[in-house]
Amino acid sequence: MQKNSFNRISIDVVKAISKNNNEPTWMLDYRLDCLKKFHESSFEQSNLFNKYNEFLTNLDIDNIGFEVNNQEQQTEHRGRHINFLQINGEMVERNIDDDNSKAVLIDINEAIKKYPDVVQSYIKKNPIRDKFEYLSDALFQTGLFIHIPKDTQILDTIRYINRQENSSSAVFNKNLIVLDDNSVCNLFIEHYSSAKPDVSDSIFGYSKDIFVSDNSELTITEMELFNDNIISFMNKRSEIGKQSNVKLAVGYLGGKVSRSRSYSNLSGDGSKIQDLHLVVGTKEEKHDLVTSIKHSGKNTKGSVDVKGVLTGKSYMTLKGMNKIENQAFNADTFLGGHAILLGKHARANIIPGLEIDNRNVQAKHSAAVAPIDENLLFYLQSRALDKNTAVKIIVTGFLESILKRIEVETIREQIEEMVEFKFKEMVVAPTQ
Repeated sequence: MQKNSFNRISIDVVKAISKNNNEPTWMLDYRLDCLKKFHESSFEQSNLFNKYNEFLTNLDIDNIGFEVNNQEQQTEHRGRHINFLQINGEMVERNIDDDNSKAVLIDINEAIKKYPDVVQSYIKKNPIRDKFEYLSDALFQTGLFIHIPKDTQILDTIRYINRQENSSSAVFNKNLIVLDDNSVCNLFIEHYSSAKPDVSDSIFGYSKDIFVSDNSELTITEMELFNDNIISFMNKRSEIGKQSNVKLAVGYLGGKVSRSRSYSNLSGDGSKIQDLHLVVGTKEEKHDLVTSIKHSGKNTKGSVDVKGVLTGKSYMTLKGMNKIENQAFNADTFLGGHAILLGKHARANIIPGLEIDNRNVQAKHSAAVAPIDENLLFYLQSRALDKNTAVKIIVTGFLESILKRIEVETIREQIEEMVEFKFKEMVVAPTQ
């Protein structure tokens, strides 16, 4: 399959989705413009990275349908304490106490109808986007709209579960998260798909636009637990105001192909971002990650930390770039990427980059890809531990620096439980 395999996504598909959602004309025009830009955009924003995305450009999607296909499905998550439950392309449950909060937490389709001026103003603030951000914005069927007004704190974690149960289908989301001054929000997102053995490949993608005003705090933790039939396109953009703090964390624990893009702009003086990524590959998963932090304001602090553990024929690429602009005095930036390979067929590429236009800053990067430390493994085995137990201890310690920074204990424990589950799938083979 060649790069033009997505070309069959037509204007008619976009019009059908817009009609199904009963959208205003301006929304349809926005979708059509995004589809046009999707077809015009390249897979990579830099030609230097083209050699790392062959598994993306060669995807076989001929049997995947992009039309609306919401078949009602039963799921184990129904009836649990969940704020939002999405099944395929539909938000089927919403459990929010609107009477006790000024915050707005609704389906993006409802927001387009109720708050058209707000939605329209924010979706146009990022005119240059990634190829698959354009695709998500052209084809989205549902998604979240969160608006936390000034001086409002949502202290309870908002839990959002996304389940993709259909076969041979494509579902895209549009998420818009806006925090006004002096506000707080904590969001936990879980992605699942059907575990049936005969399910064909499907696509799930989203774009997530995040706008955090001054003196606010936002935490978003995601856990991807798709079955090995899901091709995912995950795109985030964050604009962070003065003295605000954003903490992002993603655990990639499943799926067939995961293409992730995370772009952050520290525009406000004293703003901060922490962007954490944890990758565990045990079979033939392909993970393609791009991270970027731009320091525009003074006294900003940004860090990206990515750690991967790969076995089988799994593969990971990290392409990171942190940029400090000329006016960003006293910026502090860090970009780290590390991977442990537990077999001779596992692969990882870590490509860190720093672009510094101001000398009065701190800038560091760190990168390493290596097999497990044989001396450490020998030491643990000499203490009467079998090889698998020794490997598990080493890997757990390696990932601990990511996991310990997930502040909500119940979320951290749930992710640790899922990492433990992935350990059972690992086949440790010689790396030579």
